[in-house]
Formats: sequence, C-alpha cells, structure tokens
Amino acid sequence: MKKPMIYIMIAVILIIGITLFMKSANKGKTKTAEQNSTEKQTEQNPYTDMRNMAFSATSEQLGLSGIDKNDVYGIVSEMDMNGATATVVTFSTGDTSLYLSTGGGFIGAGQHESVQRVVKKYVENGQKYVEKATKIEKAELPESGMTNFNFLTKNGIYSISKSLSELESGKSEFSNLFVELNEVISQIRMKSE
Repeated sequence: MKKPMIYIMIAVILIIGITLFMKSANKGKTKTAEQNSTEKQTEQNPYTDMRNMAFSATSEQLGLSGIDKNDVYGIVSEMDMNGATATVVTFSTGDTSLYLSTGGGFIGAGQHESVQRVVKKYVENGQKYVEKATKIEKAELPESGMTNFNFLTKNGIYSISKSLSELESGKSEFSNLFVELNEVISQIRMKSE
C-alpha cells in the first residue's frame, strides 16, 4: 500500500513541475510577442520623428529671410491628452500640422489660405509671450494636465508650460494664446475632413 502512495506523490510532483515549466515557457513567449508588437507599433508610428523634425526646423529651411535672432518664426504647442500628446506645429509661413502621439494627425493643412491666415496670426502673436518664456536645450513632452508653448527663434527654443485648467479658465495671462491655438486646431480639422 505504501508503494502506490509513493507513485501517486511522484506523479503529482511531476505534474506540478511540468505545469510550472509550461507556464514559464509560455510567459517567455508572451513577453517576446508583446515586445515584437510594441516594436512594430513604434516602427509604424512616426510621431517622434515628426516631432523632432518640427523642433529642428530652421528659419533658413523655411525660406524665411530678414528675421532677427529673437523673432519667433514657429510655435510647437503640445497638450497632454490623458497620457497621450497632441503636438500642433505652426510656422510664420502659414505651414501647420497636428501630430498625435497615439499615431495619426493632420499634415499640410497650411496649404489652405484660411488656415494660413490663422496660423500666421498665431505665430506673430507668439512674439508677445516669448519674453516670458524660458530658454531650453531640449523640448520635453508636457506633464499630466499641462500645455507647453515652445517658441522657435534663431537664438534657440523658449518654452512656457501652463496648466490646461488654468488656460481654459481664462485666468492665465496665456489664455489668449491658448484660444488662438484652439482656433488653429479648429481650422486644421475643418480643412482636413
């Protein structure tokens, strides 16, 4: 009677061992599949590259001449959208695009005259705010609940980061800039539909 009990215990131990081994093998496969999926998503989402191109655009590349080193020739506005980021790129040439960190967006909306007018006004009005901004070496994504206004000049990038709720309330000295940004976004959406 003792021998069958030993065989049963050995069988139970073997079953548990095999089960644990199979689970750990499947975990490795799942992690590899998840990594491959993430890598493919990263490869397919051009957001980071597009964002980097926007920040590295020079006034010369845009065909702008006769601007002073402290003149704002572009604004890259970025809003936190519950963990994702919406990046609105605007240049004094009237060129504009909207990139979403989740993928997608609207590129080349500035080819429409009505969009160009709004964009040019927005960038021109950005000159009023650049004095209140801080010069930065690298533009960071906005923190949770924040909006960043990044002013491009020949002298470098200047940035202001404000709470979205403060901007929406109208109590911030930058609320008008935020209203103009929303007008740019509205124009981009209307012309891209």
